Amino acid sequence: MAEGGSVSGVVGAPSSANGDDARATSFIERALLRRRLRFLQRRRELALHDLGGFVFEAHRQGEAREELTREKLAAVAAIDDELAKLQHALDVREELTVLREPGVSSCRQCGTIHDSAANYCPGCGRHAAAAEP
Repeated sequence: MAEGGSVSGVVGAPSSANGDDARATSFIERALLRRRLRFLQRRRELALHDLGGFVFEAHRQGEAREELTREKLAAVAAIDDELAKLQHALDVREELTVLREPGVSSCRQCGTIHDSAANYCPGCGRHAAAAEP
């Protein structure tokens, strides 16, 4: 995956001697970094879906494709590294695991992931539209 890189690799991004304490200062720099951050968050989510599907199919067919699995894991790790650098540059304090996929939600009580159109949680049976206590 050619997406891996550092914050200083983004056009208009700040550069520093060691790259660890790079901060976006101008409006244009922050806008470019925020756009890249949103792109990488979506890309990470799709990569995790792909990895999960690949591992399931490999298990189902009884084929251990360890080299390809390692490559997919390395690609997700590269995305995670760049996300962490961008979040540091933008001073974003957001968890990496955020559900943004339409049609997917999680139960407020038990955290089970389910279809957003479901009336009840498949894990605990709580009504999905119920408000938090």
